[in-house]
Amino acid sequence: MTHFSVVPAAYLVLTRETAGTTEVLLQRRGATGYMEGWWACGAAGHVEAGEPADLAVCREAAEELGVTIDPGSVSLAAVLQRGCVLGGPIEQRIDLFFTASRVSGEPTITEPDKAADLHWWPLDDLPNHVVPHERQVLEQLRDAAAASGPIPQLLTRGFNQSLTLVAAVGRNGVIGDGSSMPWHLPEDLAFFKRTTMGGVMVMGRGTWDSIGRALPGRRTIVVTRDRTWSAPGAEVAHSLPEALLMAGDIEVFIAGGGQIYEQTIAAASRLVITHVEQDPDGMVRFPSIDTSQWRETSREDRDGFAWVEYLRHP
Repeated sequence: MTHFSVVPAAYLVLTRETAGTTEVLLQRRGATGYMEGWWACGAAGHVEAGEPADLAVCREAAEELGVTIDPGSVSLAAVLQRGCVLGGPIEQRIDLFFTASRVSGEPTITEPDKAADLHWWPLDDLPNHVVPHERQVLEQLRDAAAASGPIPQLLTRGFNQSLTLVAAVGRNGVIGDGSSMPWHLPEDLAFFKRTTMGGVMVMGRGTWDSIGRALPGRRTIVVTRDRTWSAPGAEVAHSLPEALLMAGDIEVFIAGGGQIYEQTIAAASRLVITHVEQDPDGMVRFPSIDTSQWRETSREDRDGFAWVEYLRHP
């Protein structure tokens, strides 16, 4: 049995009634290094060592919004357990969402380096870019209120996600030269389309640039360190954990490049590889497929290449 630590965090779901509509206070995240530009709960932060979570949310509200919360008015609204297939303790989290009925003061941005905006949004009409796990909780709260019933005692995210690496690989392990594919195989491009159609793809900026556009029928999440970059049809993440959080609890297709493959193969459950019978020049390589970790489950030989599926040994 593997033991691990979790990171606990406390979130404030601050609501008000306006003309018969329930509104929730959201902040747009600033230069925090995580989900920048996305809308999030009005106040949130890690629970400090030895600190009760309900008092943590009062502290965060004072620090981030300049309001005072009566600790006796704080109620636990939802618990979300979050994981990430990449593993590591920083990606194992317990998120505690609280409401409060007695709040003094007018919420304002007190940490402008962390919050770029503050706005009341109708709970049934949230903005597009709400941090995915927070949207999950807010939508559960909305739906429970509409049905006059409780939400599930425990919500989860990330535990039903799987990674499938899809790549075309030469005999020498080369997949490209960093800017383009070293071969032109229309039949394999059609195979890639069939494999990924209707799904979610995660790729690096270099892979996006080599494709040159969004591929129809699929969500595309691009991982880039450039916080100013955007492109039509691309959802932008600034780290792999962000990208996987955005993707949701489904099979996620990892489409390159070399660094993204290196960072995800240990967490993948399936490989869909086109083995190309060529030895092209290039510096970008696919990670070695260790036969002690992977078993070949299907193979279809074509002219000059073969489509091979691998599953991880149980």
